[in-house]
Order: sequence, then C-alpha cells, then structure tokens
Amino acid sequence: MSESKAPETGAEAPSVPGVDVKIYLPKDPDKDHGKLLGFASVNLGGVFAVNNIRIYNTEKGPYVAMPSTKGQDEKYHPICCPTTKEMRQALNAAVLGAYEKAVEQERPPSVRGALKGATKEAAARQAEAPTQGRKVDKGER
Repeated sequence: MSESKAPETGAEAPSVPGVDVKIYLPKDPDKDHGKLLGFASVNLGGVFAVNNIRIYNTEKGPYVAMPSTKGQDEKYHPICCPTTKEMRQALNAAVLGAYEKAVEQERPPSVRGALKGATKEAAARQAEAPTQGRKVDKGER
C-alpha cells in the first residue's frame, strides 16, 4: 500500500503491508441510507480479519467506524480497534481509499442521473442545429 494522507489529521499515514480491504456498497444507491455510505472488511496480513467496519458521511467528511456492540449501559463499546494512532491512520486511509475506488468502479449512474444527462444532451443538440428543420422547396428535391 502506498503512502497516503490520513483523513483525521492530514499527516502522512504509514503504509501497512498485507492489508486487503473489501468494500460493500448499499445495493440500492437511490434509497436514503442516512449517513451510512457502506461497509468494509479488512484482512490484516492474511491472519486477522475485521468485518462490519462502517463508513459514514459526517460534517467533517467520511468517517470509519470500527465494529462495536451495545452494552447493558446503552453505550457502544468497540469489539476490536487499532491500539496506536499510526495504525488507526493506516486503516482509515486503506478503507477510505478502497471506498473511493469502489464508488468510481462499481456504481453505475442511476436511471434518474442518466435521464437528466440525456435531457441535457438533447437540449444541447437542438441548440447546435437550428437549420435542420427547414422546409424543402419542391425544386430542391
């Protein structure tokens, strides 16, 4: 994995060898999923997997939330999490980088977006060719 900016601090995130990330985007992109952008699974060195990592859209930008469970005290407690700032930055950079690639590659444009684009293209073509609809004189045939 190459060096990349950590989203939290803007500092260089250390590269972590052997980190494989799989992104799972919502199946219905037109449906409102609230702030949830998707899920991720991370495989660390082929020996430890972390599933159910959530990616949220927040006011400060995308946020990577590690898996957690709700306790009897009604608070959420992490199931697993990075123990150092550097590892957190590296994991966040890996997950968000994979998320950006997945959005670019896997999400085809929505039908609504395609219709808007087609409408704009048709309007542009009509504006470019105003003389195509002129009447033909009998002598020109």
